[in-house]
Amino acid sequence: MNSDSISTAELLAFLKQNPDRETECRLILNYGVGSTHYWYWDTSKRCFMHTRDWPFSPFSEKEVTKWYGDCTWKIEQ
Repeated sequence: MNSDSISTAELLAFLKQNPDRETECRLILNYGVGSTHYWYWDTSKRCFMHTRDWPFSPFSEKEVTKWYGDCTWKIEQ
């Protein structure tokens, strides 16, 4: 993944294409400020797992879209 920003929908697609792999993501906020989040798609639970400060919490795709639908992200690698 390159350093370009992506939408939440693109992030979810990336996570599903790279299942069970914790991914550090930067939520892009105003004025160049960001917030670090960790995500992965859990194949056994069939949900997205999210944390900002462990432990992980499960999220359905609908919940992720509700809370982060209009957000922009950068995947840190």
